[in-house]
Amino acid sequence: MQLATEIDLSDYLVAPDPGSDRLTRAVEGVDQNGEASQISVVEERPLTIFLNSQEIVTAMTIGDYPEYLALGFLRNQGMLLADDEIIRVDYDDDLETVVVRTARETSYEDKLKKKTRTSGCAVGTVFGDMMEGLEDVQLPQVQVRTSWLYDLASKINRTPSLYLEAGAIHGTVLCRENRPLVYMEDVGRHNAVDKIAGWMLSEGEVAEDKILYTTGRLTSEMVIKTAMMGIPVLASRSGFTAWGVEIAREVGLTLIGRMRGQRFVCLSGEDRLLRDVDPSTVAVEDKKHRRKSAMNNLLKKPLGIILAGGQATRMGGGDKGLLQIGGQNLLSHVIDRLSPQVSNLALNANGDPERFSDLNLPILPDTIEGFAGPLAGVLAGLDWAAAQGADSIVTAAADTPFFPRDLVARLQEAAEGQTYPLVLATTPRTGAEALKSGGGRRVNRHPTFGLWPVALRDDLRAALTDGLRKVVLWTDKHDGREALFDADPFDPFFNVNTPEDLDRARMLLEQA
Repeated sequence: MQLATEIDLSDYLVAPDPGSDRLTRAVEGVDQNGEASQISVVEERPLTIFLNSQEIVTAMTIGDYPEYLALGFLRNQGMLLADDEIIRVDYDDDLETVVVRTARETSYEDKLKKKTRTSGCAVGTVFGDMMEGLEDVQLPQVQVRTSWLYDLASKINRTPSLYLEAGAIHGTVLCRENRPLVYMEDVGRHNAVDKIAGWMLSEGEVAEDKILYTTGRLTSEMVIKTAMMGIPVLASRSGFTAWGVEIAREVGLTLIGRMRGQRFVCLSGEDRLLRDVDPSTVAVEDKKHRRKSAMNNLLKKPLGIILAGGQATRMGGGDKGLLQIGGQNLLSHVIDRLSPQVSNLALNANGDPERFSDLNLPILPDTIEGFAGPLAGVLAGLDWAAAQGADSIVTAAADTPFFPRDLVARLQEAAEGQTYPLVLATTPRTGAEALKSGGGRRVNRHPTFGLWPVALRDDLRAALTDGLRKVVLWTDKHDGREALFDADPFDPFFNVNTPEDLDRARMLLEQA
């Protein structure tokens, strides 16, 4: 089951505005191939914040909601007190200044002398003691349903935003139960949180029943700001810092990170989680909503290599990839499936490259003599990728026309946390295969479908030179992982090895 790709924005009191001309601009450049490219980039402009007649700070921001940003910043810095009467907030777009005026006379000369540069992406600043006032914080010990977390992650990830449109930005969302209420974005996560705080202050919104969701890391600054705002739950798709976890435990903040798909990790407040849903029943999002941002996704796409260097002995020789099914050759089916998933594509094949000239692809012959098998094709691809400045490749076999359309995303997901991403595709063994395996391996590994790191190409070259031919011996040596794919109604990695297989492929294509 997959989720719908659109989301009803009526839940939001404040939603992102990715179409605003003020927030992004189109910039032209060239891509890795020297071709013209135009992308959308986020604006960044200064905003000077005054409290009464005193200049406090100049922040770099995208420029939306300057009044909320000023109010939230001053409140989170302890410069606006809970009982302060705010007379008015004046914003001047030409001067790029905002002045917050209070009935109380204010002076923070001493506090401004002590600055702490935080780990925020746009370099946040905290004035005075970072922990000041935190010892008095008493957060409500509210219960958090895991179904709320899954619903929020799904809704927020599918919400149109600058984060998905242009990248280079953080988002923070104020939520109640499973409903996102206010979604703020900025170049620094601290700015996005301050905007939330400013909105809450302006609207008189209570904090004790809220959840704060952020796309950024769960740092000490994020934990402190959330606690000072009185919000009892902080969640993120990203990871943690040790000091952030320590502070969360001290103040009783429920801290949840690495929220991706069906997974998350809770490092503070686990006893307050109500696990009311089985993670395996959570709907899978469309792959385009799993990306960190549109631009980051483009940059992180690996290169694709189609492996067609085999000798096709069971088909009587020749090029299996040129066999026809459904009015196209097998290679064309493979190209159609792989090209949208990768940043560029090449074909590993030996012999006369002219026979593939109509494909308009780079042709990469094996550099290891003697038909050394799929690993030789992988090495040829890795050498080509190194020349392109790429970090990794994904391989697919030229005789396998039905492999998954989310192959690359699933391989990359399985590689999360690896120093060198090395993952093979697998499918469950079924029927007679499963019985035959007994207590042994219950999956089939598909060694021509994998994610391979450029950093290990010299090691692979040495192994091939020494006579290694079996793919899994090399991947196991380097702690390769597996990405499990469904084999129902048939194994998507079914490949054409014999004339009978070709007939079956034609039948499967007609049924698809």
